[in-house]
Formats: sequence, structure tokens, C-alpha cells
Amino acid sequence: MAGSAGMGRGGRTVPSLMALLLLSACGGGGGEGGLGAVTQFTLNLTGSALAQMQTALDAAFITPAEMRTTAFQTRLAVVRNEQAFVSNLFSGVNGLNNVRPLQASRLDWVRAIDRESGVTDGVADTPDGLPDLTGAGVVLGMIDSPVLSTHEQFATQAGKFIAGGGGVNDPGDEHGTFVASIMAGTGGSGAPAPIMGYAPEARIYAGQISYAPGASLNYLSLGAIMDGARAAGAVAVNNSWTVSSGGVPATVANSGITTMGANFATYLAALRDYVDQGVVVFAQFNDTTQTSSSFLAGLPAEVPELEQGWLAVINLVASYDVAADRITAVRRRSLGCLEAARWCIGATGYLYGADVDSDTDYAVGSGTSYAAPQVTGALGLLAQAFPGLTPAQLRNRLLASADNSFFTPTHVLEFVPGVSHGYNEEFGHGFLNVRDALLPIGESVTATAAGVVLPLDEVTLAGGVLAGDALAAGLAGVNLGFRDQMAGSFATPMAGFVATAVPVDVAAVAMTAWSRGTEGRLLTVPDGAAVNGLARVPLLEGEAGWHLAALTDGSGARSGIALGRDWETGSGRVTMELSAMRGTDGLFGMDLGGSGAAEAVAARIGLRQELGSGIELALEGEVGRIDLTTGGLVSDVSGLAYAQAGVELAQRSVWRQGDRLSIFVETPLGAVDGAAQVTVPTLAGMQASAVAADGAVAASGFDTVDLSLVPQAREVNFGVEYALPLSERGEMILGWTLRRNAGHVAGQTDQVAALGWRLRF
Repeated sequence: MAGSAGMGRGGRTVPSLMALLLLSACGGGGGEGGLGAVTQFTLNLTGSALAQMQTALDAAFITPAEMRTTAFQTRLAVVRNEQAFVSNLFSGVNGLNNVRPLQASRLDWVRAIDRESGVTDGVADTPDGLPDLTGAGVVLGMIDSPVLSTHEQFATQAGKFIAGGGGVNDPGDEHGTFVASIMAGTGGSGAPAPIMGYAPEARIYAGQISYAPGASLNYLSLGAIMDGARAAGAVAVNNSWTVSSGGVPATVANSGITTMGANFATYLAALRDYVDQGVVVFAQFNDTTQTSSSFLAGLPAEVPELEQGWLAVINLVASYDVAADRITAVRRRSLGCLEAARWCIGATGYLYGADVDSDTDYAVGSGTSYAAPQVTGALGLLAQAFPGLTPAQLRNRLLASADNSFFTPTHVLEFVPGVSHGYNEEFGHGFLNVRDALLPIGESVTATAAGVVLPLDEVTLAGGVLAGDALAAGLAGVNLGFRDQMAGSFATPMAGFVATAVPVDVAAVAMTAWSRGTEGRLLTVPDGAAVNGLARVPLLEGEAGWHLAALTDGSGARSGIALGRDWETGSGRVTMELSAMRGTDGLFGMDLGGSGAAEAVAARIGLRQELGSGIELALEGEVGRIDLTTGGLVSDVSGLAYAQAGVELAQRSVWRQGDRLSIFVETPLGAVDGAAQVTVPTLAGMQASAVAADGAVAASGFDTVDLSLVPQAREVNFGVEYALPLSERGEMILGWTLRRNAGHVAGQTDQVAALGWRLRF
């Protein structure tokens, strides 16, 4: 046996011409100006694949959306200025500059996670100054030379080492101490140290071997160490050693189980038992002249049942561009993966670690021995982040998320249906990327209280044009638990799955009617039928002003019927109408998780009264009630009702005969009553059921939220409009509207200005 301390990745039918110019400005809480279709909606969520849903996903520890915030970027800059990251920046390593071993693996992103700023996600805060994700509660194993336990990288954590492996002190060796500090060093307590381990709060089960010249392996002892690591609950066991016989390194090509000598069967049995609950990590040869993988790094090639819990690690010196967040060049400084390619990953084994000349001594080391403990420490972080996953599942996350952008894969490994990753014989799966291993992989699902597994793109709720910000406000602070394709459990703000309607600046139906010659205003809010894209098709015209019309959108998806009556009142006119509407894809843009079908009944009344001297008063209002199907996370909707009202005062012949000046105040259609009940699976609920293939969640794994569908503030429009006859057949119109609480969103202000003209033929 020889020890290796080397470097191991989006009307009327009068013919007419009409031109319209709309100008829009936003203020206050913002708003979307311009011409908007009344049924157009935008989602905070884009697409079904998690890779396309970055703005909505909030992982249990780190979130793509959070990564883009100013606060996170500020923390990231602070972390990158810490001594551990500043010290581990090298130039001229294998001809490469910007060699950043701890940043190429994206460990700085993980260290920047800070939940002590008021964010509640069920993760315990760590006021001791350590980062949130530390490997707390996790045990990591190692088989190496003795570790100097009094070194500051270990002495600051009580109970750092678990007794039983005999690998502590005696009196302490550089190799074992260096490896342990990279895997789980705490960072020290005095002056800033040039290293902090990947999993600083993980405890260590240290097994001992000797690197002394001529030392031999005792496979009975190694088997006992593996049994001890299994008993201690070690998630992974790091191995930075290889075997040789007569000075010839043991490879997959020149060795086999039967050539390993006496008692190897005992060690192999212990390995078989261990991989049922943990991951064995082995460093690859540093010798680049070999043509076959280290026998132990490649052992699953001969014993396939070990592969589920096995990782081989190579040493890749990487030049990493911080600004672009990508590896720009790679030099392999060890043997390639070769026969171990399916379970192989790389890291930069050139960095600072703890030395043994004193308790505060550090040195730069090089080799696969110092790449392997980075991978082992990363498994410790994943074990804390995903307590419901098995070590084999954690190992798969590391491989599936490895950075393989710098080479051309020649093979593909499918971890679960729909999630594959490319690899090749030289680089394996690529470079360790602990950040991406913590993020959702593949498509994700959540679960309903009824036991239905629900893809995340079917979770979206829409309040349409009626509810404004009611859904987002009611779900503020509520987190949705979900699971990715590799069984990782996460939490995301439920409010991120609320679709919001684009504020309607000008009613398209009203513009069309005006262009065809109607005498109404241009800047007017639409009624319930117009909001749903329904046009009136006359069916019957009766005596005394009675009329019956069909409501249709032309496709059959939405339809209805309207019965109304108009009558003169001397100097005025009254209009009344009763209508019923139905939509197979919903009404008013509302979607509360059901099949989409909805029905509504409404009553409208309008009054237009001459007051004399060319002055006219107009009043209108509409009330309605909606029944809609629910499903998914929404278990019940009750009492949903809406209303609209407006008043207009107009003066004719103000500056020129036949012109018309209008001043108006309106509140568009909005919910005035209604409530919904949402049953949301929690992160803890998803974690508890992470291994359930059918997505079942325990009854205790849900939060029930009662939501009001009434917006917190109603939109109110204040406007003025002026119509000027240009000729017997032509007219110009100017208008301006100020929209307060636009879209029924409190504080959102919008303005619309219009200039149009029409010509009748």
C-alpha cells in the first residue's frame, strides 16, 4: 500500500377609418401602460421545467431568485473577501491563472446564504457567525493518517471527533490533518485562517492507516473501520489512499478481488454493508502515466453493486471567471477517470489546508487527496439540506449537477426518468458544483390534500381582473413545499405562483365601437361581457325597447345570453340588462386550480339624463356573481361577487358647435365579496415523504390558508375627454385618465392619454 498525497464542474356597421395614438405613463407603485387586451395575463412563473422557472423557485437553503437580489450579491461579495477565498486564489498553476478551487465549486455561493435577516424557512439560524449550511448534525468519515485534533480547525468544536477509528493525534500527521481540515475544518478561532472546511460543523469519524514506507494494509482493520463508520451514521467516508503490490500500483486492469490478499473479502463485505447507507469516496491516482483507473477508485467495475454508493475523484485545475460564473479552462493534474467514469467527479486539489508544525500552521497542498475531501464535505452539506434523502440520492445529485460545460460528453447516465447527465472517460461527470446540487433538478411536483401529485406549472392561481392583489397579499409569507425529480424537497413563496392581470388601459371593445360610429366615450371601462371578450349578436328586438342578444367570443369557449330593455324617460334614457355567461376556460381571467369552467350572472343598469344647457349626467353600474370550479391546492370558493360603477358629467358645444367635454369617475369591475381556502403542503411535509414515489404527504404536512378574494384597494379612474367634430363625417377625440390603485393593486398609479380620429364613409 502507498499513500497518495497528491492532487487527486414569453356596434354599428358603418364603414370607417380610425387612427389612435395611446400614451401611457406610470407612477407611484408602478403600472403597465399602453394598449392591453382585456384577457391578457402575465405570470410570475414561466414554464413547467424548473430550469425555466428561476424567478419563482425558492429552495430550502438557496434560491435562484434570491441569488439575483442586491442583498444576496452584497453578502456574496463579503464572502469572497474572506480569507479562505482570498488565500485560495492562485496564478500559474499548470499554466492557468484565476485558479479558485473554492469558487469553481461555487462554495462561495453556499457560504453567502443568510437566513438571519428575517427570512423564515424552518432552518435554524446560526448566530455563531458560521454560515447557515454547515453540515450540522452530520457525521463524515475518513480513513487516513492521524489527525492533529488540537489544531484550531478542530479544537473550536466540542466533540468534533467520534471515538472508534483510532485516527486522531498519534501525534498527528500532515496528510490526515490536511484532509480533515478541507472536509470539515471550522475555520479557526484566532486570526483569519486561509481555509474553512466544506462542512465545518460536521463531526468526524476518523479511521487510521499508516503512510510509512513499507507499511502494509490490514483489511480486517479496514473492515472494522467501515463497520464503525456505519454504526456512527457517517454519510460518507473519504479515502485518499491507493494500494500497490511490489511497488506496482493496483489498477482495474491489472488487479482483482482475488489478488488483494488475505482478508480483503472481509473488507469488501464491510463495504457492501456500508454503501446501503453511505457513500465511499476514493481519490484517483495522481500518476498521469497510468492507463487504467486505481483499483479502489474503480472497484464498482468489478463489484457493480457498490456503484450506488461510490465516487471516484480526480484533480482538475480550473480557471474560473467570477463575473461570468463559469469555468473558462481546465487542466487535468491527475489520472483521468477511465473505468471509473460513470461515478467520477473532479475538484481542484490545489489549495491551503491545515499543517502540523503548530496548531495554527497552514500550507498549500496538491493532489487528488485534497480534491476528494471537497467532494466528501459537499455530501455533508447536502445531507443537512436534504434530510429525507439517502446518501445514494445525495451522491446522484452531485453527479447530476456537476459542471460538464468544458468538455464533450461521450456517454449519458440517466439517474431517474427524465434526468440524465453527460460524462466521458477523461473528466467523468465534470467539476463539483455544490450550489447547483442544492437547487431543484429536473421538473418538480407538489401534492394536494386529496393525495394528487401536481406538477408545479399546475399550481398557478389567477385572480384575473377582479381580485387584484388579494391572492398575493393573502399568500404572503406562505411557503409551498415541493419535490424535484431527484426527490429533493424545497420550499418556495406561494405568492410567486399567483398570476397577475395586465392592467387594462383602454377597453378594446369600446375603441372598436367608437371607431364604428357610436357616440359613447373612448376611454371607458368595459362591462362584464366585454372583459370576457364577448360580443353581442342581436337575436330579437321587441316592442317597448326589449332586446335579446347572444354573447359569443367566436370560438365557443365562452358564451352567454343577455336580455335587456331601453326606455326613454322624457329628457333621459334608462338601460337595464340581465345576462348569464359561461366559459370552459374560465371567466374574468380567474383560475383557482379547477378545470377552468365558470358561470356568472349579472345585472347592469344605466341612466343618461339631460340637465339642460347642453349638460348631461350619466350613471352606470353592474353587479354579478360567479361560480367556478376549484381544484389542486384550492379546496373551496364561496360567495364570489363583483361590481362596477361610474359617473360622467358632459357638456356639449363648449368651444365649438357639436363638441363634447366629459369629466368622469369610474371604478372598474372588481370583487366585492368572496373567499377561498387553500391547503398548502409544507417543506417538512415534503421532506417526510421524500422517498414516497407516489408523492403522498402526511395529513400533518399541510397548512390551511383562508383567503379573501376582495382586493385590498379598488381601482378608481379620474378622467377627462374632449370630442371635436371635424366635418359631417369626421371627428377627433382627445382624452386622459388617471388610474389610482390600477389593476386593484394598492398604490399602483397609471395614466393613459389618447388622441384619435375617425372618418365615416
